[in-house]
Amino acid sequence: PDAIEALARAMPAPANAYDVPALRRLRGAASASERTEKRSAARAAALLPLVKGVSGSFGGVIEACCLQPVDVVKTRLQLDKSGQYKGVVDCFKKIHAEEGVGALWKGLNAFATHLCFKYMLRMGTNATFQAALRDEEGKLTTGKRMAAGVGAGVGEALCIVT
Repeated sequence: PDAIEALARAMPAPANAYDVPALRRLRGAASASERTEKRSAARAAALLPLVKGVSGSFGGVIEACCLQPVDVVKTRLQLDKSGQYKGVVDCFKKIHAEEGVGALWKGLNAFATHLCFKYMLRMGTNATFQAALRDEEGKLTTGKRMAAGVGAGVGEALCIVT
């Protein structure tokens, strides 16, 4: 322990955590492989909004497939003026018995298309805004992350919801 403390006192403390001689050498040496890595990272960053958008659209389709049966039952219960259904479970049972299990997914195409585009737009624009708001080091503050989310939500509200 005494030797380590003596060594620590003999070495000057860096100005910040990134001010280390080995890191300075790495930053200064821009070899061809490092430049290629930076270009590859830039291409990957440019593809990120597209990947996020496609992922969002798949998520929307999966959500539609899961929620459609519940939405069908909800709509049937809301429109039931004659008292045909005694509740949610009874409605599920009667739809299944009278119309078959496929009836629970009536209208899936329209709902899935809506959610596909909704989430593709939301996730893609959010990734685009986040990429635009990053600083030189690639960091994103909480405020900028929130601004990207607000921008994506406003874009979705203007394009999809209205």
